[in-house]
Amino acid sequence: MMEAGDVVAQEAPTARGRKRREQIIDAAAGLFHRQGFHATSIDEIGAAAGITGPGLYRHFAGKDEILLGVFDRIWELLRSAIDRTEGLQPDAALDDLISTHTTLALDQGAALMLLVRELRYVPEYYQRAAERNDARYTDAWAEVIIKLHPRLTLDEARAAAHGVMGLIASAARDNVDLRIDASRHRRILHEMACASLAAF
Repeated sequence: MMEAGDVVAQEAPTARGRKRREQIIDAAAGLFHRQGFHATSIDEIGAAAGITGPGLYRHFAGKDEILLGVFDRIWELLRSAIDRTEGLQPDAALDDLISTHTTLALDQGAALMLLVRELRYVPEYYQRAAERNDARYTDAWAEVIIKLHPRLTLDEARAAAHGVMGLIASAARDNVDLRIDASRHRRILHEMACASLAAF
């Protein structure tokens, strides 16, 4: 299970503050993805979020912290999946993990691509915590896969998990260019993920 203190930041103290933080993170994720982190200014983030640039500092210490906020939402999503699947039967757990990763790819695709591109530039403590969180998430997949396919070793199950996650995550890159119903897109990815694991 992921530890709350590993990566995820402290919540804002009020509901209004939390909502404002989410608006800032949403705006920043889109701008960072389209323009690049270094090319995006605090004023641009503020304008996109509907708040003056200086007003952002009531919620974040600076642009670096906003980027970590974008990443934190990914870890929250994955940690919730691990918590949910611990008590489920293998088939239901796999279904939940696939659905979670599909949600990540389609609903937080910009953040996911930012994580891949920008993680090496964040503080080392955050990189190490991200590695731990990623390992926990991969192992959650691997444990479920082994229950469904007992002949696989742990490393083989981890490799299978990475393969399936990569297949689903590839949709994050191409999602904006596809003219397809969102629910149908999710079903396609889900069916492909299940089919790839059924090969074992």
